Amino acid sequence: MRTKKHISVIATIILCVIIVACSGEQSRDRQEEQEKQVTAKTTSQQSKSVPQPIATIYIYRYDDFPEAKAEQLKNELQEVYPSVILVKTSIPLPKECYYKPRDRYKGTGLLDDLMKFRNGGYALGLTRKIIYDRNEISSTFGVFGISYIGDSVSVISSLRPKTLKPLSDDEIQELMLHELGHAFGLQHCKNERCMMVDAEHGNKFAQTQSFCNDCKKYLNNKGWKL
Repeated sequence: MRTKKHISVIATIILCVIIVACSGEQSRDRQEEQEKQVTAKTTSQQSKSVPQPIATIYIYRYDDFPEAKAEQLKNELQEVYPSVILVKTSIPLPKECYYKPRDRYKGTGLLDDLMKFRNGGYALGLTRKIIYDRNEISSTFGVFGISYIGDSVSVISSLRPKTLKPLSDDEIQELMLHELGHAFGLQHCKNERCMMVDAEHGNKFAQTQSFCNDCKKYLNNKGWKL
């Protein structure tokens, strides 16, 4: 009887030790899990509080585009976008983009040329020459501006393709914002009052003086301040 009782006591002690050990192990697991959750939460909060870097918009003047006009456009752009640099030295228009029969430059060729000037940001080219793009009307249709959507480059001309008269200050500013909207990823907007509306081979400057709320929201998420 003594032996059985002794064995029973020993078994009870061992069982208690196992329970305590398991309890301690579970406690450590819970503590480690809580520490992981706190660390993850802190990291998440820190990542939200750290502002994302803003890509710079570099403005380039092709050939004889006036520096004073380029400076004016830079200042206007800085009112809605925090990082803009005007490159003081002008760059030449690529000769291979010139179409002599109509005295104009291939828009997509200029965009490809600008790609090498992006410096990891966006590039906007300014020219006083007529630029063209292929469409259903003509293979050399004159356009106000051209961009690769979401691909960081835009080119605008200060001349009207049909009359060769210069755009007004307000018109060229709207054109700049429209084309940069494309460069940042915006498609044409269905809102007829939005600056991103499709010009449909015409001139809609008079009816579009701002971005619609949806386009504003998109650009603000890209670092704009509209």
